[in-house]
Amino acid sequence: MLREENLRPWRPNSLRSFRLPLLRVWDCYSGSQPDESHRMMARAPRQRLDSAESRKTSLTTHLDHKVWNPTPYISFTVSPTALKELANFRERRGNRGSQTVTVIDPNVRLRIGLPILDVSAEMEHYEIPDPYGNSNQYYTDHYVCVWEITGEEVVGQWPWEDLANDERWYEDIIMPAYHENRRNIALKFSEDKLSGISKMLEEVHRKLLS
Repeated sequence: MLREENLRPWRPNSLRSFRLPLLRVWDCYSGSQPDESHRMMARAPRQRLDSAESRKTSLTTHLDHKVWNPTPYISFTVSPTALKELANFRERRGNRGSQTVTVIDPNVRLRIGLPILDVSAEMEHYEIPDPYGNSNQYYTDHYVCVWEITGEEVVGQWPWEDLANDERWYEDIIMPAYHENRRNIALKFSEDKLSGISKMLEEVHRKLLS
């Protein structure tokens, strides 16, 4: 376990950060649907990933949409174009029902300590062939989150039908919500830090005056 993780670390790097949110469109047929607290579980949330073989096999399964076996991954994209194309493809099929877009803040996820994988990079490293024979083009901007999504990571959820009515849905709705969420997180961090300093000073004063 340690050897593979040391060779190819999946644990979050403290220096890594994302500029953009992660996007996911899902419907009633999708796996990993959010619960009332916005938590999303992979369909194999306890699967071990402690060897090169377990990683390669599970990723190969996950990336081939013809195979519906459970994996420890939940798919996202940073590309609004890719999300729109997938949503429109499902609409054209006519049997998927309403769709919902879930947006998460990847930087919150990294701070919690949960992995985010760049699919193209992992395919290259583990020599996973593109199941569609398109030189991995489909997997550009494709990321997977491992095991679960916590409610803390979720920026918001929107019906795709509502977003699709606005040509600038990403710029006018998603990104403002993402930036507001980032500001709220920064404010909370500052307040928590000030509270911690205040408590520390109170303890110092108590010790000096006792």
